[in-house]
Amino acid sequence: MSADRHEGAPPPRPAGGAAGVPTPPRRASRAGSRLPALRVAALAVCLAACGDASPPAGAERDCSFVAFYQAPATAVLPARVAVVGDFNDWDPDAVDMEPTGEPGLYYAVLAPEPGWHTYRILVDGETVLDGSNPLTLLGDDGHEASAMHIPDCAAPGLEVRGLAAAGGLAAEVAFLRARAGAALDLPTLVVTVDGTAAAAAVSAGSEIAVTAVGLLPGKHRLRVAARDRDGIPAAPLEVPFWIEAEPFDWRDALIYQVVVDRFRRGGGALRDDLSITSFRGGDLEGLTAAIADGYFESLGVTALWVSPLYQNPEGVLPGHAGHESEAYHGYWPSEPRTVSARFGGEAALDALVAAAHARGLRVLMDLVPNHVHESHPYYREHRWDGWFNHPDGDCVCGAACSWGGFIEECWFDPFLPDLRWGYGPVVEQGAADAVYWLDRFDLDGLRIDAVPMMPRLATRHLRDAVHRRLETGGTHVYLVGETYTGTGGQPSIRYHLGPQGLSGQFDYPVMWALRATLAGRTTMVDLDAEVRRSEASWEGSGAVMAPILGNHDVARLVSELNGDHLGAPWDAPPPAPATDKPYQLLELAWSFLLTQPGAPVIYYGDEVGMPGASDPDNRRNMRFGDALTEREAAVRAHVARLGQARRCSVALRRGERRTLLVNENLYVYGRDAGAGTVALVALSLATVPRDLHLDVPADWSFVDDTPLADALGAAVAVAGRSVTLTVPPRGAAVLLSESSCVGE
Repeated sequence: MSADRHEGAPPPRPAGGAAGVPTPPRRASRAGSRLPALRVAALAVCLAACGDASPPAGAERDCSFVAFYQAPATAVLPARVAVVGDFNDWDPDAVDMEPTGEPGLYYAVLAPEPGWHTYRILVDGETVLDGSNPLTLLGDDGHEASAMHIPDCAAPGLEVRGLAAAGGLAAEVAFLRARAGAALDLPTLVVTVDGTAAAAAVSAGSEIAVTAVGLLPGKHRLRVAARDRDGIPAAPLEVPFWIEAEPFDWRDALIYQVVVDRFRRGGGALRDDLSITSFRGGDLEGLTAAIADGYFESLGVTALWVSPLYQNPEGVLPGHAGHESEAYHGYWPSEPRTVSARFGGEAALDALVAAAHARGLRVLMDLVPNHVHESHPYYREHRWDGWFNHPDGDCVCGAACSWGGFIEECWFDPFLPDLRWGYGPVVEQGAADAVYWLDRFDLDGLRIDAVPMMPRLATRHLRDAVHRRLETGGTHVYLVGETYTGTGGQPSIRYHLGPQGLSGQFDYPVMWALRATLAGRTTMVDLDAEVRRSEASWEGSGAVMAPILGNHDVARLVSELNGDHLGAPWDAPPPAPATDKPYQLLELAWSFLLTQPGAPVIYYGDEVGMPGASDPDNRRNMRFGDALTEREAAVRAHVARLGQARRCSVALRRGERRTLLVNENLYVYGRDAGAGTVALVALSLATVPRDLHLDVPADWSFVDDTPLADALGAAVAVAGRSVTLTVPPRGAAVLLSESSCVGE
C-alpha cells in the first residue's frame, strides 16, 4: 500500500459479492472484451448472425459488440429479454435479444457510437448485468452497469493473427478496412522491429507476413503502421515479444523487490546520517549498476519490482505518530507520467530496462492507481468534477471514516485524495496512465497498490486496457495485486484474481502463518493448513501467486524471529540479532519460500537478514559485500544456492505441490513436474538432526532408483522409491531428481 501503513488497521474486506468462477482467456471481440469459455460453444451457433467470425482477407473492421444473457438452468424461460443502455436512452423497447439456439442463451449485436457505453440486460422487467462481460462502470444511480468499448470504424485497423518468436520473428498481421473504406495503400506500410525495417510480404491485398532473423536474446518490439488509399491512418500496432532459449512463464519468476531510494546510488554512497523518513540518495543508476554486476542473477532472480517512480512532492509532510516524512518511497504521486528526477528521470529508467532485458530480467513497476497527492493536476483540475471520493477531504481512513465501512472511498492520508474508480473519466484516464508506463518504458508488469481500496472494476479495466494494447502478440503482462489481509483472508484475495483481472496476488495468509510457526506461536501443522487453504482458494483461477516472507509494510522477519520487532521504528529500532538461532530460522523460511509454487518475492535486504521494526524502520539502507556480518553472508549464500536451484529446476518452478508428512515440528512436501522430474522438501524445527525415511508417492512420475541430490548438501540414499536422509537442526533438505541443478 502507500508508504505509511496505519498500524492496527483491520484486514480489508472485499468490495462485495463472491469471486466468480474463473475462466480461460476470452476470444477478443471487436470491442476488446473476451467471452467466458462456457459461452464459446453457444457463440459458435450464432457466429453468422453475430458477424464475429475471423474476417476474410480485405474485410472491413467490425466494431460491433455482442451482449449475452444466460437464463438460469432451473428457471422458466423469460417472456422477453432486451438490452437497455445509454446508447438507446435506456428504452426497454429498443433492442430485443434473440435466442442463439442453445438452451436459455440470448444475444444481441450492438453497434453504438465509438467510445465507452453502459448497459444492462432487461429480463421480464428486471435488469441484470451481462454475465459474459467482466467490465462495468458506475451509473448515475451509483449501481454498476455493464460497460463496452466501441472502437472507431471510421479508420482502418491492424490486427495480429499469429506470432512466433523462436530464434527469430514470424508474425501475421491483417489490415482491416474502415467501414466502407478503401484498401491498404501499400507504399505507406512501414514494418519495423526495434526501429529497424523488417521484411514484410503482403498477400490478398491485406495479409502482412513479417519476418526478422538474427535477433539477439532479450525483449523486442514489432511496429506496424499503414494508411488506406484514402489517406486515413490505422492506429499503429505495437507488439512486444521476447527471443529466448526457453519460453518464459511467470511460474518461472523469482521477483526481487527494491525500494529505489534505499538500495544503491550510482557513483556514490547512500546517506546514512539522515532521518529514516528522509531521502537517502538511491537511484535508478545504482540499480542498473547492480544489474551489470550480476547481483540479481547470482540470487537466481528473474524479475525486478521497483518502487513507484512518479514525481512526488518535495519537502517534508506530516506523518504518523507525530513524525514527518519525505516522499522517498514514491507512493504520493504529484504527476501522472513523470519519472522522478531524484531517481534519474526517463533516461535512467530507459537504461535500467534495457540493461535488465539484455540479461533476461523482467521489470515491474509499482503502480499507484487509488490516490494522488493533493498537488496532483488531476486533483487541481477535477476536484469537483466527480473524479474524487469526498473531494472536501472529510473521510480519512481510520479517522472520520472506518477502514471496514469506507475502504473503497476513504482517503489513505489527509493529503492523498481518493480517486473515484467506477466513474468513466477516471477509469479511462487511470487505465491509459497504466498502459503509458508499460508501453513507454517497455515494462513487463505492474504491482497494483491498494487493491481493496478500489472497486473490483478497477483491476478489470486495467487488465482489459493492457490486453487490448500490449498483449496482442501473446506476451502476458503480469499484474500482481496487493490485498493486505491476515490469515484466513484468502476470499478477499481470490475476489480479484482471474484472466479478466489480476495475474496474481501476494499470499499474505501464508506469510503470516509461516512467521507464526517459525516464531514458535504455532506449529508446522498450522502452516500446512494455511498452505492448503490458499491452494484451494486459488485453484482454477489460472493465477500465478506471489509468496512472500515480508515487504515494506511489515517488520523484518529476522527481527520478529529474534523477538524484538515491536520496538518503536523511530526510537527503538532493533539491532542485528546476537545469536545464530534467528538466522537459522530465517534460512528455514527461505527454504520454504523458494520451494513454493508461484513467483516468490525477495524483499531487498531479507536475503542477508537485515533487521528492522515496522515501517519505516523496515526500509534501512541496503548493505553489500564486506559490509555484511558472517551470519548475514551465510544467509545470502543460502538464498543464492536455493535461487539458482529454483532457476534450474523445473520441479521447483512448475511441479504440482503435495504435502507428504507434517507434524508439530516437521514439514515434508514434494513437487512433481512429470517426466520423472520431482523435488522433495523437508523442513525441521527440531534442535537436533532428524533422520527421515520417505516413500515417493506411487502415482508420481518418479522412476525407481533415480538418484536424488540435496541442493543444501546433505547425503541422500535412494532404494527403489524409498528415500533416506538426515535433516539438520532447524534446517532443511531440498532433494532434486535434476542433479545438474545442485551446485557445488
